[in-house]
Amino acid sequence: MKWLGLAFILFTVVALTGWLRTNPRGAKWAWGLLTFLPFVLDPLHLIIAPFATPMWSGYVKGWEISLLDAVAFGIIFGTRGRWPRMVLVLPLLAYIGAVLLAVLQARFPSYAFSYPLQLIRVLLVFLAVARVAQLEDGERALLTGLVLGIAVQAGYAIMDRANGVFQTGGSLGHQNLLGFVSHLALMPLCGMFLARRLPLLAAMGIACALVAVVLTGSRATILLAGAGLTMTLLLSTMLRFSGQKIGYVVGAFLLLAASAPLAYSAIERRVSGQMGGVLEKDQQRIAFERTAKLMVQENPMGVGPNHYVFMAITEGYAERAGVNWATGNRAAQVHHSYLLVAAETGYLGVAALIVLLGTAIWRAFSTAIRFRKYREADILLGLGVGLVAISLHALVEWTFTLYAVQYVFAGSLGLIVGLRSRLISRALSTDKKPKRAVAAVKQPAFASAMQSA
Repeated sequence: MKWLGLAFILFTVVALTGWLRTNPRGAKWAWGLLTFLPFVLDPLHLIIAPFATPMWSGYVKGWEISLLDAVAFGIIFGTRGRWPRMVLVLPLLAYIGAVLLAVLQARFPSYAFSYPLQLIRVLLVFLAVARVAQLEDGERALLTGLVLGIAVQAGYAIMDRANGVFQTGGSLGHQNLLGFVSHLALMPLCGMFLARRLPLLAAMGIACALVAVVLTGSRATILLAGAGLTMTLLLSTMLRFSGQKIGYVVGAFLLLAASAPLAYSAIERRVSGQMGGVLEKDQQRIAFERTAKLMVQENPMGVGPNHYVFMAITEGYAERAGVNWATGNRAAQVHHSYLLVAAETGYLGVAALIVLLGTAIWRAFSTAIRFRKYREADILLGLGVGLVAISLHALVEWTFTLYAVQYVFAGSLGLIVGLRSRLISRALSTDKKPKRAVAAVKQPAFASAMQSA
């Protein structure tokens, strides 16, 4: 059955490439899948591993391939036209290169290679989204896919809560996973609404993202979502002031004030329900961090991707750091994405990741400021704030390394690149038109002056 699934994915590449070349008008249906599929790969079982390692302690369980990879391939080869200015491809390639270098440090290189292979698939999605996002129809299709994806997760979260699950992760499996992807959906969709791109659809997406955020019951998720939404609105108002935006800001503050009791009760219920467990978990988080720091100190080049838990147990790092055996603590990843990356890929890997995140955030904000007179600036602000939110959330959670988050992250990077390229091209074309008009006016006047002379 696995090989039939692989054959179907390979067939999808060929079929989609041919279809896009012969039916460019229907391409938007395929484009929207780039941002929709990351939310449904798990529940629909659209990912397979030709080389599977289900019992391995790492967070990647083999050399995986998904239907989204096939869609990205098909769009890359089936879409005609020029490529955008790929300003973020070098930082992404640098991070992939650092991770590949760390594979040489791994005890089991074939298991370690699973993570850089995942990053290569993320690169494919990034390239496909960037190529599509430079088109206005492509931008709408991608944002529509994002709305539908978070709506699906909100539906799963509501069903979980109805079945008595307090902290829900939707179909992604964990509340922190849902929290990360919610950040990458909520803030860009807020920017979409402010830019008046399909405002009713954007409003539905914002509502679904807020539902998902509250139902996670995660303290960090709720606080970052509220702060990020407020930041997006304020930055947009400062960038391009309007009375309508002031109304949105007031409405958002009223909405946050109204929802604050619900969010507070969710956090309070979690804390009171777990009683002393919260304190114990926080203490173990500190022990996890000590484990990762010991690894980095003794292995500056890292212990190998996808190897943190294995090395923590077999090399005694967890024992020395004081991690206990209760509820599988020894089998848990360090709850800090940067420390996890540092432990596995060394100083070079974590530096490359920080540069990637920092460059992406800077490109989003600087492009929004430069082209603030265009509506796309609001979307870029939302994308930038979403990246700030996950960068901060990564300080207390490790789930940035999972493919569900990284696929949505690739969509954000691709949208930044595509929108930036489009805005630059538009500005250049706008600057050239007046020059031609002035030249056309001045030439006859100059000629007539010469003739009279």
